[in-house]
Amino acid sequence: MVAAPAAVRLTPTMRLMLPLVCVALTLGLCRAAFALDLYQARVPLADASEASRRTAVTEAFGRVLAQVAGRQAAAVLAQQAGGADAAQRSLLSFGGNTGADGVALLEARFDARAVREFLAQRRVAALPDARPTLLLWLLADRDGAPAWVGADDPPDLAVALQQAAGARGLPLLLPALDLTERSQLPASADPADQTNVAGLSTASARYRPDGILFGRLRGGGARWQVDLRLALPGRQDAVWSTSGASAQAAIDAGFDTIGARLVPAGAVADGPPVPVQIAIDGISDIAAYAQVWQHLKQVPGLSGLRPLTLGNGRALFRFELAGGDAALVASVEPGAPFTRVAGDTPAYRYQP
Repeated sequence: MVAAPAAVRLTPTMRLMLPLVCVALTLGLCRAAFALDLYQARVPLADASEASRRTAVTEAFGRVLAQVAGRQAAAVLAQQAGGADAAQRSLLSFGGNTGADGVALLEARFDARAVREFLAQRRVAALPDARPTLLLWLLADRDGAPAWVGADDPPDLAVALQQAAGARGLPLLLPALDLTERSQLPASADPADQTNVAGLSTASARYRPDGILFGRLRGGGARWQVDLRLALPGRQDAVWSTSGASAQAAIDAGFDTIGARLVPAGAVADGPPVPVQIAIDGISDIAAYAQVWQHLKQVPGLSGLRPLTLGNGRALFRFELAGGDAALVASVEPGAPFTRVAGDTPAYRYQP
């Protein structure tokens, strides 16, 4: 029989240091907690039939594409021509599970090389598997009541942010917001003003992030806006704003832009400009048309933009884009005031 180890007696100094040690261990484990499996996804499974399994595998493949590309729009590639076959070819394993709400789930894992080759064939740039862990300071102003968002407070926003980041394969940290931290946070923040958020850089040191996101969410009803600043060592800060009909839509658009900005320069050879034609439904007034036009005018590599038709709630545009239709996911869709409608042709619906 092995003797039990002798009990360790804590000295007064050790007792004083114990809380600090616990905090240090907790912060040291934060990054591991946010490790993401980019090549695996879980999706609902309708029933046990082979047809349902194939449909679920295709959906899971789409989620993996979005995680690897860093942009949710890449998921639609799984539903386009050749997507379902590519999903089956790259499938390594799958299994069944049950979610917390009792819904049957299918867990699927895909071959990393096959996934990246599929994206490259469609000229969609992918992020490296090793990605910076980003700490997000977000001031949420909902109905005139600004509040900083922490790891679990308010719960709905904390969950929405982590889900948005996870769907794009982005490791995200939210601050603990303990009493000391809350007392030091400013009552307002403007990500566009670097001096306005300088104090948050100092507060970030305890989390040891690879990069910092400063954000502001504001709005109400069907009009929301997210303002973001991304600070990474060795790079110039990037500042942008996105909007949506809900807080979730604005957050999703903002996180798509993060993925687009993290793509390494020259990751995909786009090739020569190719004529592209897209249709956007839901354009009901000149303000909507102007918002779409302004977005398209700012897309790098897009030239020769011209309207073809406008009427009955639909706008048709033609332009030249390096990489053609396949480059829409990476070049045009991030941060766009419209979302793609599933199908084999590039069609969208206006969503401000």
